[in-house]
Amino acid sequence: MQFGFIHSGLAVADDIESMYTSAFPRTERGSFFEWIAKKRGAVMPVKFNDIKQGEAIMFNNEIWIVFKKDLQTRGNLRSYYQVLLKNLERGNVYNQRFSPDDNVEQAMLIRREYEYLYTDGEMLVLMDPETYDQINLSKELVGDVIKFLTPNLRLNVLSHNEKALTIEMPQFVEVTITDTPDAARGDTATSVFKLATIETGAEVKVPGHIKKGDKVKIRTEDGEFLGRVN
Repeated sequence: MQFGFIHSGLAVADDIESMYTSAFPRTERGSFFEWIAKKRGAVMPVKFNDIKQGEAIMFNNEIWIVFKKDLQTRGNLRSYYQVLLKNLERGNVYNQRFSPDDNVEQAMLIRREYEYLYTDGEMLVLMDPETYDQINLSKELVGDVIKFLTPNLRLNVLSHNEKALTIEMPQFVEVTITDTPDAARGDTATSVFKLATIETGAEVKVPGHIKKGDKVKIRTEDGEFLGRVN
């Protein structure tokens, strides 16, 4: 459903919003206008205190994901956020300090589920499971999480102004161990770790009792072993 009367200003009276809220899904903040902004790939002025980890902002005329956001308080001094930003165009990270009252522009990213099919050279081939349309995304935009991509994995593609920027991995993946040394005799305690190769070719640390052929659960953020899958 498309509505041609929506314009960039979105300066519409409150009674207009109430007329259409039943037709539009609400965001966490419950704003009809924010939902429209997200669909249009727009930006919205907000206080940095309102930005959540994982959301995106415009910084130095580029789009950055708020990768980590830590509130720092020191005695009588004003509190501030120490923030790790990730550039969605280039993939690099940058540390920056923000005051809770700093005015920033929130970049409204559209998240759409895709299925990873395969890698073709330097490009990832992804498919929309609803329309079966395929897109290509450069591996450079994805970063280290590419080592946890397995065929048919469902993930989110983040886009802005109809341009795909990067992927958002599921928090956990289940992968098969393809190679790992046998545990030393008597050395099967869960506190003793060893290196193991998973089906994507990446290496992770697993407890000594894990064997070749086991399926394990791995956290994609840092590659931490979370358990064996029965």
